[in-house]
Amino acid sequence: MSFRPAAVLKRAALLLATAVLATGAVGVAAAPASAGPIGSCKDLRSFVLDFRTGGDDLRYNSEVIIWLTTTSGSTLELQHVWGPFGGNSSTSRTVTFQNPNWTVNSCTVTGAKLRLVSHPEWHQTADNWNMDGFALYGYSATGAYGYHVSAVGAPVKRFTGSDPWWTVVG
Repeated sequence: MSFRPAAVLKRAALLLATAVLATGAVGVAAAPASAGPIGSCKDLRSFVLDFRTGGDDLRYNSEVIIWLTTTSGSTLELQHVWGPFGGNSSTSRTVTFQNPNWTVNSCTVTGAKLRLVSHPEWHQTADNWNMDGFALYGYSATGAYGYHVSAVGAPVKRFTGSDPWWTVVG
């Protein structure tokens, strides 16, 4: 049996690279949500929502309703976000609460709850949507960054007519 260090080294490097890539891919597909207040507690008034859409788009006649969840168990509804979101695209929207006078303390926010509401035309079925990423950034009236929650996956959630809800907790 002959010993060829170069060939063994190449195989070991290939095996290591494959293991690292496979672990990284699993890590991306199953990455946990991250959430929490940023810095000291702030009264949040506005929010930036970032959506990453996978292969199945969100139609023009569908909306996403977002509620913030809180430590008291109550929810606060944000302005609704309407499609379209193209397949394999990123979409960012800035919203406030349904009532623009509302605020919420960043230290009491525990996450977000999303619901897809499809409004199909007569010739369409209910919309389905692959959400591969979601991030919510909360800001005070002065623009200070006060809260963040996010999740990524492939998809994080496949919304359908029979399964329109998703919750991220952090």
